[in-house]
Amino acid sequence: MCSSLALRTNVISSETEIGRALARTKTNVILIIEEGGALVQCQVSSGVAAAMLAPLKGKAAGQFRALAGNLVEIDALVTLPMAMRMLKAKDGAQARLQLN
Repeated sequence: MCSSLALRTNVISSETEIGRALARTKTNVILIIEEGGALVQCQVSSGVAAAMLAPLKGKAAGQFRALAGNLVEIDALVTLPMAMRMLKAKDGAQARLQLN
């Protein structure tokens, strides 16, 4: 059994390097594909982050960070198929949130 602890933070999303890159590019996800790997960078709500990190099956240590305002910053270097599963999970979670 694996457990983890999320700490509260006062880091504002626009104060991180990824937050500034997202704002500069006016996107909500940065996907960089190089040499068989994919880098997924985004800032999402904690519920969406949980859905996106679920395909990693607990092997997401160091690939996310809690931000202020119930946001989570994801910075994950994964295989391209895993990146696609993460993005599909993101879309599904956001669609479910919009229905509520």
